Amino acid sequence: MAGPYVVTISSEKGGVGKTTLATNLAIYLKALVEELPVTLLSFDNHFSVDRMFRIGRAANPAAGTVCELLAGTPPEDLAELGQYGVQFIPSWREVEALRRQTRTVADLGLVLAKSRLPGVLIIDTRPDLDILTRNALFAADRVIVPVKDAPSLENCRHLHEFFDRCGLPRRALRLLPCLIDSRIRFDGPFKNISELLRAYAINRGYRCFDGYISKSPKVESLNTNPEGKIYPVLTYGRNTEVHSQFTQLARQVYQDLRNTPVLRAAEIAQRLAQQEAETAPQPAVDGAAS
Repeated sequence: MAGPYVVTISSEKGGVGKTTLATNLAIYLKALVEELPVTLLSFDNHFSVDRMFRIGRAANPAAGTVCELLAGTPPEDLAELGQYGVQFIPSWREVEALRRQTRTVADLGLVLAKSRLPGVLIIDTRPDLDILTRNALFAADRVIVPVKDAPSLENCRHLHEFFDRCGLPRRALRLLPCLIDSRIRFDGPFKNISELLRAYAINRGYRCFDGYISKSPKVESLNTNPEGKIYPVLTYGRNTEVHSQFTQLARQVYQDLRNTPVLRAAEIAQRLAQQEAETAPQPAVDGAAS
């Protein structure tokens, strides 16, 4: 299989836990299968990925960033080995410039189709459907859509519409209830917010992951400290239910990887090869009339 297995975390709604989901999923996947290469990047400019994974305080001024990635540099040439055995591609502050240099929704997919990056690539996106997010969606084998309430669930239809316009299969999209307050209980057929969101999602034809990610004061505190460091649930939140929830999610994602016969990057590479063959000049036939 060519290229990485791409997992994109996407939601148009802010505050649903996208970055927490992306960073911790990378660590849990690496812990689940130690020999599995895991790489992470973000198209947002808050630098959470860099702060969590960079070894040492200072960035390497000579290192590449996601800017070079979308300009065509192979991801394996940009990835830095970070904490917890996870690789990351450094973020870039000038998001507007990055948007302007990105020409089509296929730019990232074409780079990944030609890359030798193994394992899993997790992409954290901005809370909108800009050109960067659309690139991450177009290149994805699996899209995880965190939802925590009715507005975030309603925004999922825009993701499905994008997949329909691009002729991509909707089965790549999976919803995951996140930041669920398990203390809130309902009378009736749905016992909690997670069950209610899942029922609404299924009623609208959306697929869901098993389980959910809880709201946890302990996990939230891992992102708030004087050093500006972001700490992983696996190391500092083992006594929370979020720990077992991320373990379950990592197992599902890894099983999806194992059950994927052809990676999205390989599909794009095949289409690219077909287009090049169709546009290549045809050799002259001996004996043809002049």
